[in-house]
Amino acid sequence: MHRIHDFIITDKAEIASMFRPFDSSLTILDFSLMKESMSNTGYAVTTNAGKYFLKLYSNTTDKPETAALTYLKNKINVPALFFYDGSRRRRAFAYTVTEFLDGDTLLQYLRKSLKFPPELSYEIGRMCAVIHERKYMHDALLDEKLNPSQELSDLPPTREKILHLLRGKPSEYLKPDTVEKLCTFIKEKPELFDRIEAESVLCHGDFGYGNIMLCGGKIYFIDFEFAYAGSRYSDIGRFFRRKSGDVQTLADRQVCDAFARGYRSVSASPLPSDWLMLAHLCDVSALLCSLTYDNAPAEWAEDVENAILYAIHEDNWRQAAHTE
Repeated sequence: MHRIHDFIITDKAEIASMFRPFDSSLTILDFSLMKESMSNTGYAVTTNAGKYFLKLYSNTTDKPETAALTYLKNKINVPALFFYDGSRRRRAFAYTVTEFLDGDTLLQYLRKSLKFPPELSYEIGRMCAVIHERKYMHDALLDEKLNPSQELSDLPPTREKILHLLRGKPSEYLKPDTVEKLCTFIKEKPELFDRIEAESVLCHGDFGYGNIMLCGGKIYFIDFEFAYAGSRYSDIGRFFRRKSGDVQTLADRQVCDAFARGYRSVSASPLPSDWLMLAHLCDVSALLCSLTYDNAPAEWAEDVENAILYAIHEDNWRQAAHTE
């Protein structure tokens, strides 16, 4: 697991101090670092009154996440937010105390079962559409009220973001021929990007299998720290991101169709026949972002290269246009 930020290491006494403003009657019995995350730091904390999840934020992603959890709590299944301290007065980091979900991530479930029930995909699609019901005037980073941040500049449209990234670090990891093909595709297919950029909605921001939990017979969405206003195809592309040799290959036509049906059951904007290709194309910008770091793993670069070539392949678009 390659992390963006180092773990924030703490101890029992410090955790007790963080829990005190939430509930001074709690006694910390045990805690363990959850190592699956890539950015912020999470601890499973056992107390005399049960288990909680403590998250320590390495950056300012606490604001959109807590806002998203508050907004969505009565709309879809998300962890209950019990306490939030974003002041950074006593500590260098913000932190939250939330409900501990004792279950498997979708990634864990699929690796165990080696099957992807279409009914699971349907419900995930439906919940995804509920998130996307919140609309914005343009793409933007969000503040503590889930509104476009006044302190940060607006986000560029998808095509501009891709071209900007290609002028920087990611191009060092990609074959020159791939970069040229992608730039040509963007220039020759503006209508595809017009459709991707037609509407800005509330996006989860990291809508992968690891951020969907199966707990107590219910589906929960977790980790909204990268929530922002963007294209609906951003979340969908992240969910259906292609990765050879892993459980993503279980997402067959039935799974895709079930997701689309679930999404359409809620959304006032039906998904078109080529929605999956639009999603793969939109996801290119997020994939390129993974290559903005020094010493990005070789397997990341290979996955991004393959995803780009798939997203711009003419045969895939022709086939999608005839898929109902």
